[in-house]
Amino acid sequence: MSDVFGDYLRSIGRIPMLTPAEELHLAAVVQAWLNHPHPDKGLERRGRRAMDRMVTANLRLVISACRPHQQRIQPHQSLDPIDLVQAGNLGLIRAVERFDPSRGYRFSTYAYWWIRQAVIRHIQEHGTAIRIPPQVAELARKVGVLQGSSRGRLPLGELAAELGESEQRLGFVLRTVENTRALSLDQRLGDGDGDGSLVDRVGDGRLPDEPQSWEWLHREVERLTGLERQILELRYANDPGLTLKMASERVGIPRDRLKRIERRALEKLRRRVDPMLHPA
Repeated sequence: MSDVFGDYLRSIGRIPMLTPAEELHLAAVVQAWLNHPHPDKGLERRGRRAMDRMVTANLRLVISACRPHQQRIQPHQSLDPIDLVQAGNLGLIRAVERFDPSRGYRFSTYAYWWIRQAVIRHIQEHGTAIRIPPQVAELARKVGVLQGSSRGRLPLGELAAELGESEQRLGFVLRTVENTRALSLDQRLGDGDGDGSLVDRVGDGRLPDEPQSWEWLHREVERLTGLERQILELRYANDPGLTLKMASERVGIPRDRLKRIERRALEKLRRRVDPMLHPA
């Protein structure tokens, strides 16, 4: 649990709950404000205060509604528990706006559905690296529920008949979900330490199969004068190489002259090596 999430839980735990009478009264004030065609400032102020009180008093309900969905958040996904809770809070606000106290049922019963819907929609929208339309994701979820409740893998025709969909559409949904499933390159290929990860098995076409040989470059360097080779070795053979001042002190020549010799040596190498690196 992150520090932000822990602080959030501690802060909402100090908010007092509403009694059934308070819940009905606040809901009636909210509906009177929202349903009034031209509310005055006093009614709007009372309505907003009542809405804020209902929302803050039911923030713990959002935590309870989000808990069953925590297991759907995989480590490689970009979802965070606090993001899931914030999505549920938006569903809670929507529930407060639409709750009718005259129906006779508790607000928590009504709000739970709206919170759950907002959380599921958030997972569908942001739970995968490649976004899948909510209708496709929901249909794939229903297929998973049916497959999980059956003893064996149901044929596509039976699934389509059970869900009231055509086999063509259902097949498209299943292929879409399968093709957009992302795998982490750090995923282990086995339980042993020597099995490696997926990235170890991914080749790069730009890299040679055999270790690169630099003998051709060494041959071109050998064609330089002794002083030129010495200066290049001092400047570039080690990491980090010597500065111009240090190299001039080591060789015993002025820095300006050493710089001209270095530039001339690099220009010689460039004229000889460039045709090898960029053949016509």
